[in-house]
Amino acid sequence: MKEPTTWRAACYCGAASLSCSAAPRGFMHCHCGQCRRLSGGAFSSWLSLPGEAVQIQGQAALREFAPTANGRRFFCGHCGSHLYTLDSRMPEIIGVPAGAVPGPEAGGPAVDAWPCASGHYFCSDGAPWVALPEDGLPRRGGMDGMSPLPD
Repeated sequence: MKEPTTWRAACYCGAASLSCSAAPRGFMHCHCGQCRRLSGGAFSSWLSLPGEAVQIQGQAALREFAPTANGRRFFCGHCGSHLYTLDSRMPEIIGVPAGAVPGPEAGGPAVDAWPCASGHYFCSDGAPWVALPEDGLPRRGGMDGMSPLPD
């Protein structure tokens, strides 16, 4: 029997981290302008972890930023890395930037332990300087960022 995976994420300097003993509830790619500005990339990939199974270490190092009435983002006050996000509309989920999770070579989960991505969201707000990947995942957008887009 395969041992359960413990999911871990950490800031760049290691002052703050989190661990989760339960399986992720989802994985997705967000193309909204807020995620682009926070990550500096064309889009952000997010792992949804069940909040009741997450333990935060180094909370004293974390700073909070509330970019919207619903969202709270937590960053390391030393290195500036975004560690996790809370959304009042989904209080049972802790959103973790996938880039904060170490790869298998650094003790992170094996590639086959990751859930399949559910799709690309907020595509209508996507960066005009990059084409969406041709990965076969559903594309969603429109005013709510979640409406199915035509192929």
